[in-house]
Amino acid sequence: MTPTSIEMTEDDFDARYPLRPNHLNPNAGWSDGGDRGCLFETHGAELAFVRHQPPGTIWTLVDGDHGDLFLISGCHVVNRVGYLIGTAAVPDGTEVRVRIEVPDENAIPDGKEV
Repeated sequence: MTPTSIEMTEDDFDARYPLRPNHLNPNAGWSDGGDRGCLFETHGAELAFVRHQPPGTIWTLVDGDHGDLFLISGCHVVNRVGYLIGTAAVPDGTEVRVRIEVPDENAIPDGKEV
């Protein structure tokens, strides 16, 4: 059976899939507005913790082809930057993808001339 593929905005993701803070690393990135970051590393104790979570709650942050980042539901290894753990699970048979736009440092602001 082909999985259902859903694309959603970062705001929709934040509302639908709240994240667990990374309790293993006090300096973890990806703050959810709390005291601790939510990003888990791709190795060591943090990866071991991620692998022991229910599969539907794991999210992989990956590098995109054109500079943006993507969150993809599930545990993936290609182009991974890190992992996030949600408190709500993605339904079985569903793959969710969230584009995280990264500002282009070389872009010229609207209305500005070179």
